Amino acid sequence: MTYIDYYKILGINKKASENDIKKAYRKMARKYHPDLNPGDKEAEKKFKEINEANEVLSNPENRKKYDKHGKDWKHADEIEKAQQQQQYHRSTQQRGPGQYSEEDFSDFFGSMFGGGSTGGRGRNVQFRGQDYNAELQLELEDVYRTHKRTLTINGKNIRLTIPAGV
Repeated sequence: MTYIDYYKILGINKKASENDIKKAYRKMARKYHPDLNPGDKEAEKKFKEINEANEVLSNPENRKKYDKHGKDWKHADEIEKAQQQQQYHRSTQQRGPGQYSEEDFSDFFGSMFGGGSTGGRGRNVQFRGQDYNAELQLELEDVYRTHKRTLTINGKNIRLTIPAGV
């Protein structure tokens, strides 16, 4: 795809206001309108270019994308998304293997359980309590079916439901 300079087509500079764009478009459209130039293929082509330039430059969002990305302005959203992913991957690579930030885990669990920074379904549930570490040995037969177990850790009984296939 070749670069088309929409500013040049309308005969304006990059700092032109919305009013300047509108005036330039109207002037050029009148000059090259197919009704005023019947059978002139060059005028018809120029008129189409003028309309395209106006569509892009008269829309502030499209103009911003065009100014930033040039001929690839139509793919600006995909380009920016790819750049964000590259930045994310670079930042995770700089931390080194095995080093993760809290954001990495919250993104991971948020995507797994439908949560996010708002706590999932609008609730922000926080569990507080002491963490316990224990090791549980299971027989192969125990893995095939869901069953309940009670563990005693530091004198406290903890009931667990062990799902099938664990």
